[in-house]
Amino acid sequence: MVAEGHPAPTYTMCLIFLLLLLPLALPAWPQAPYCGTYSLGQLPLPRAKGLVLEQAAQIEVGTQLQFPVSGNPLLLPATCRYVGEHAYIFVEDVQWDEEGGPIVQKDVDTLGELFDRSTPADPERGIYELGVEAFGQPPDVDGDPRVFILVLDISEPQIIGFFDRRVSTHEIPELRRDLLYIDEFAIRRQPYLARGTLAHEFQHLIHWGIDPDEDPWVDEGLAGYAEALAGYPEADSTVVPSFLKNPEAGLLWGFPAQAYHYGSTYLFAAFLAERYGRGLIHQLVAEPRNGTFGVDAAFASGNIDQDFVGTWGEWVVGNYASADPRYGYAALKGRQARAFSVALPLEETEGKVGRPWGATYISFPMAGDIEVGFRGTGRFRVWGYAWQGGRRELQEMVLDESGQGRLATEKVDSLAVIVGRTALQGDTFVLWAHRYIPTAVEEAAALPRRLRLGAGYPNPFNGYAVIPFELPDRAPVELRIYDALGQQVRVLEQGMRPAGFHAAVWDGKDEAGRAAGSGTYVVVLRAGGERLSRRLSLIK
Repeated sequence: MVAEGHPAPTYTMCLIFLLLLLPLALPAWPQAPYCGTYSLGQLPLPRAKGLVLEQAAQIEVGTQLQFPVSGNPLLLPATCRYVGEHAYIFVEDVQWDEEGGPIVQKDVDTLGELFDRSTPADPERGIYELGVEAFGQPPDVDGDPRVFILVLDISEPQIIGFFDRRVSTHEIPELRRDLLYIDEFAIRRQPYLARGTLAHEFQHLIHWGIDPDEDPWVDEGLAGYAEALAGYPEADSTVVPSFLKNPEAGLLWGFPAQAYHYGSTYLFAAFLAERYGRGLIHQLVAEPRNGTFGVDAAFASGNIDQDFVGTWGEWVVGNYASADPRYGYAALKGRQARAFSVALPLEETEGKVGRPWGATYISFPMAGDIEVGFRGTGRFRVWGYAWQGGRRELQEMVLDESGQGRLATEKVDSLAVIVGRTALQGDTFVLWAHRYIPTAVEEAAALPRRLRLGAGYPNPFNGYAVIPFELPDRAPVELRIYDALGQQVRVLEQGMRPAGFHAAVWDGKDEAGRAAGSGTYVVVLRAGGERLSRRLSLIK
């Protein structure tokens, strides 16, 4: 309601406030919510030079050792309470129940069972085996194949665990260990978070051993994915919701770390694994190039016809179109990025995408013929995602060299505009939109000029593949999948289809709903007396 005598605020004014003041309106999510690898791990290590340390000939239950801990001026005495196939678990002496502390043998045995033998994701395999399979072999800086896990009271209350690479390269050889730190309070009071964090930190250890200078956003994203692999997805339940409320945060890691940094990079890693298979994840860790260049190199090594920019665009669209099987992905669990709802007409209005590889979503929840104009100060990609007669259609806006473009959509039920930023420089853009009446020339220009079967993507795929095709005229259509022997596997489309741009989705199953095997398949499109085909590879 607007008070009498005062003009009603326009939708344009509302959008300006929403887009430009968004960072101020967001809740202050906690810094570094659970992983201290890139924060607490940077505090000074204790000065241990000149100390004479006794080195145990063989570590067994009851062996006491000294451990360096970031921010602690003294070495920490701890005693071995578990010896397993892949791990030693040491407990800080003052935290052990017989010394008046809260940690009991059951806590240690549960953690050891999880690391060595059984996880919620796989009752037959522990965190160690799952992590090695997905990411690679851990380092061995101490000549002992087992990983050290130290249960202690971490001084920073928000930190649940961390890996400190400086311990692995300590100036005193006796202190060099493959070591993970886990907080004792979390083990007792936040077991889901603590156990997921153990998988998270183990990925950091592996990644450091293989590629020690990896960009933090890649390393942290894969560490978040490691939680899900072990059966503890989103060990911290705040990270994904905080990103979906702030999708402009993008992928690049910030310091101090915020919850949405963890959320964005985890979702991107999970998206890569679902779309392109776990083999890509293994290759990404092994790739010596870092960040976006490492993603490109991993695609090339796996002979996958994709690059970082392309897959980032698919991810940005999927974060909004989560209910659409062509674009959504499992880790979202049906959730979607926040969009700003705006009415027409929208005069030229300035918006902002605050960080590179982030996105802003604007929704026009009304029906009709809608034209959208865009002008960016930096490098952007812009998509229109429309609901049209029960179907959902995606169209990317063509931007000229000056960063300008327009998108005309007809007979939509509603339209969302997705603006993604692809460069470090230039974060603002101008957007306008209005209803319009299509002319006969515009209608003809908007239709495809010939029958076309697009390349299915991703290719190869794991999960779902999107197969685009274009019809210049209304025609009966058949879109079928055949195996390498020429046997029909699935009918994806059959019947009359209007002229325009279309896309079908194959979920990798046959007509009976059985999963098809890994291999190369042939997609065949028949329409208007023509036949087109393309190859598509399924990997498991």
